Amino acid sequence: MSIGLAVALCGLTALALAMLLTPLYFRRHGPASRETYNLAVYRDQLAEVERDLARGVLAAEHAEAARAEIARRILALKPAEAETGPTGQARRLKARGTLSRAALTAAILLLPVAAGLLYWRLGSPALPDQPFADRSAAATSLVHLDMNEALARLGAHLKEHPDDLTGWRLLARAELGLGHYTEAAEAYRHAADLSGHRADISGDWGEAQVLVAGGTVTPAARAAFEAGLRDPETAPRSRYYLALAQMQQGEVKGALAAWVDLAAEAPADADWLPLVRQRIAEAASTLGIDPATLKSATTGPNEAAVAAAAKAAASASPEERQAMILAMVGKLAARLESQPDDVEGWARLGRSYMVLNQPEKAREAYVRALKLKPEDPRLAQALAEARAAAGKTETPAQREKK
Repeated sequence: MSIGLAVALCGLTALALAMLLTPLYFRRHGPASRETYNLAVYRDQLAEVERDLARGVLAAEHAEAARAEIARRILALKPAEAETGPTGQARRLKARGTLSRAALTAAILLLPVAAGLLYWRLGSPALPDQPFADRSAAATSLVHLDMNEALARLGAHLKEHPDDLTGWRLLARAELGLGHYTEAAEAYRHAADLSGHRADISGDWGEAQVLVAGGTVTPAARAAFEAGLRDPETAPRSRYYLALAQMQQGEVKGALAAWVDLAAEAPADADWLPLVRQRIAEAASTLGIDPATLKSATTGPNEAAVAAAAKAAASASPEERQAMILAMVGKLAARLESQPDDVEGWARLGRSYMVLNQPEKAREAYVRALKLKPEDPRLAQALAEARAAAGKTETPAQREKK
């Protein structure tokens, strides 16, 4: 630090101290006594009487009486207290004020000392300036360092406790947030296996696989999204990606129909609805169709709606619940009889019957769908599952009859 800079800083410090200390020592703070205030009031009253007499609003005899009363009150004051200075209480207050000024003086004088010590410890005028961009980059690096350290600890925990489902999900979300899609997909795979391929976790796993593949819905991701259809709350995501898989395989018309149905069934405030509408516009443009003319072909519910309806009707009697749900599925079945070439509709009907635990009817629906699209491995897998479920519910006599 140069001598000139040191002198300037010392001068500014001295000026600041002087500005703070001046009011403490060069202004009168001694409190006046009560008798002094009373005397000032009586003098003002005498002056007011003289003014009223001069203006003619007060008679001479009344003015004389007022002067006599005020004079009597002045004479009643204690001369020693009125004129000579502060009372005992005032003296105590003055002593207390002296102590307060001493404490304030000490605090003010210690301020520059404390500032100097802090600067000596942390500051230096020789340090170069650091641009904002470098500071931002340093802060980002620090955040990533902290995240990487947390991920390392979580990874070590999962090595010792590989059956911690919550831990695997936390790891997957953190890796996903950092853009580590491969690691996130692997963590979601562990979580899906531990959960028995729970629908919502399977959907997460499928989405992570799509990110790993750069937006392509791979066969493994499709299988995960198929499992994700079992949860009514997360089924829309799986339906979206399954339609995207159709689009990527050249089945534009099927993808468009699936997205139109999904948009028609979506809540008005769904945050994913704009993305679905964008996909509808893209598919319609590819086919040369005006998106405004598209309407949902679904007159019956999908499997998610069936599950939701079953949950909502829980307060009804068993007969009423069964009638309500069967009526919903019946609408879809009736439409398919008049439009038998709707492969996605037959697949949806099969899944709905599986939700209703009617694997025999699900098997028939999947057979119709597989006839329309025999090369589809998803339909073949779904048919095999329906046949296996139907075989468990059939009696030996029914199986022999077949």
